[in-house]
Amino acid sequence: MKKSLSILSILLGTAVFAQVDVTATSGTETATYTTVKGAFDAINAGTHQGVINITITANTSETATAALNRSTGTSSFTSVSIKPAPNVTATITGAAAGPVFRILGSNVTIDGSNNGTDSRNLSLVNGNVAGAQVVAMGSSDVANPLTNVTVKNTTIINGVRTSGYGIIVGNAAASSTSGGYFSNIRLENNSIQKSYYGIYLLAFSAVGNGNGSVITKNDISTSGENANRFTGVYLGGTDGVAVTSNKIGNFESTTNEGKRGMWLAVNTMNTTVSDNIIDNIGVNNAGGGSSTGIQIYTNAGAGSAPSANKIFRNKISNLFSTGLNSSVTGIGLGGTTSGTVISQNTINNLVNTRSGTAVGYGAEAIILGAGTASNTTVSNNFISKISSFATNSTSANYTGGILITGGTGYKIYNNSVYLTETQNDGTNKGLPIAFSSTVSTAGAVDLRNNIFVVNLADATISAYAISVPPVAATYSNIDNNIYYSSGPNLGQTPGGPPAFTDLTGLKNILGGNVNSLKALPVFTSSTDLHLSQSSDNLAIDNKGVALTDVTVDIDNETRNATTPDIGADEFTIATMAVGEVANKSKILVYPNPVNDILTVSSDKKVSNISVYNVGGRLIQEVNNTNVINLVKLSSGVYFVKTVIEGKTEMTKVIKK
Repeated sequence: MKKSLSILSILLGTAVFAQVDVTATSGTETATYTTVKGAFDAINAGTHQGVINITITANTSETATAALNRSTGTSSFTSVSIKPAPNVTATITGAAAGPVFRILGSNVTIDGSNNGTDSRNLSLVNGNVAGAQVVAMGSSDVANPLTNVTVKNTTIINGVRTSGYGIIVGNAAASSTSGGYFSNIRLENNSIQKSYYGIYLLAFSAVGNGNGSVITKNDISTSGENANRFTGVYLGGTDGVAVTSNKIGNFESTTNEGKRGMWLAVNTMNTTVSDNIIDNIGVNNAGGGSSTGIQIYTNAGAGSAPSANKIFRNKISNLFSTGLNSSVTGIGLGGTTSGTVISQNTINNLVNTRSGTAVGYGAEAIILGAGTASNTTVSNNFISKISSFATNSTSANYTGGILITGGTGYKIYNNSVYLTETQNDGTNKGLPIAFSSTVSTAGAVDLRNNIFVVNLADATISAYAISVPPVAATYSNIDNNIYYSSGPNLGQTPGGPPAFTDLTGLKNILGGNVNSLKALPVFTSSTDLHLSQSSDNLAIDNKGVALTDVTVDIDNETRNATTPDIGADEFTIATMAVGEVANKSKILVYPNPVNDILTVSSDKKVSNISVYNVGGRLIQEVNNTNVINLVKLSSGVYFVKTVIEGKTEMTKVIKK
């Protein structure tokens, strides 16, 4: 009897402590281990071969880094997948100061979902208080780059945020942060927490190195104790990476340093950064510290090719700083970067509250400071609520929308800048400027179809639509812009007295502007810069010039091919005959923008609500109700048609 109990205890012990199940198509086909390191070691030794599946059935404690080597020599696998068992939520905790996982072999997938969806049921935690990495991967061998590795649906928590990385892709074979060789790396829907760098990709600069890699739908915005600290996503030396639909923000805010949501560093080229949300990044430190949404400082790519990075449809908001000589920047461009496109981004609520003699470097939505010919296009951006105490007293002391500090070859097209705030403590007052430049190189800037408006409640405070050197030759083109300032003067020359008291003065000094206007457009709100479709904007309707580089607006609506609108929003004035106005139902479509439920309020019965995409295709409709649920629609612009007692009305609606 005692012998039977002893055997039963051994069997139970095996069941309890074997947290890692392995199946393989060749070699030893099934086995169990107490750690992932044990499974990786067996794969490295050739015990399991072919297609290998590792299933996590319970929590594991890794006493050392679990390293998976390249499939070569004794190691021979086609692919390796790691995921939790169905209905299991598990945590893999490492005790080493190095990474919890080191992936050196290709064709590896870590999928933290236990049900085949996007649920996060697996956590990788560096439990060492000095631990500076969680997942490291890469190759130091140019002939054998790491490829086809996916990490998705996983919560990744570092041991310390004073240094290190949540996920680092580079020269992991050498356990270093030098550039490596890799392609087709996919990092998707992970929650990165308590890291200095959230995601860090560093490639040896070479054509195609890093190509096909995707960083998408990751959440690097945890707040509180597990907040990240320095940079959300970093790229260096890569060629052809897509960074899309990530959420970045809520960083630790007390350390004096230059924090960045994203950083495209030296030799990064052919990158697409799109549809990301960067929110609440800043520094509360009297000693200093700066905040930047997206920093682009790439120089030329491999073989001196243009970096050609594209920054599209990102939302950057709530950046701040309180410190000495600090700066707040939505998108910053520097180095000898060339061929960048910055388009359809929304940037708002950037605040620098440092006042007094050490006001710092202010706050700017977009700073363009390339050192040479940059060939950069900035178009279709919404910019609002930018404020600081900066007073344009030095070349770096600015507040406003778009600032050019160096370089040539800029195309600034169809941007909407609407500034309604400044920092004012009663003694110190900032000077908001919609468009600023310090360059005077001949032909450096093409400035057309922009709305540059500063509209402060206090008209006695200086505020400028434009502040530029009085050199007409700087502009290869300058026309079809809308300028407005609530202050005493329309604009100024930097460091000098106001030179542009009105539009006539601006034309006399800068030339061009034959079709430019002085006007105050009516926007949806101070932060939603879609133009009102009422007759209030009749004077600015269809006053732009057709540009081959700008065929759509911020919402991807097609521009009028002959008489497009000025600014980022292509709009149409709604007009009705007198009889129609008299019989028009009193309706209100709200909220707009909308998250889920859209309501049509009317004094008459609503018989139909139809929703169309910008291409005119019917997406959704309901009958005999005044509400429609749009929660399943993707973010973007839609047209809502309402039918009320046989009469139809069309309303443009923004889906968040």
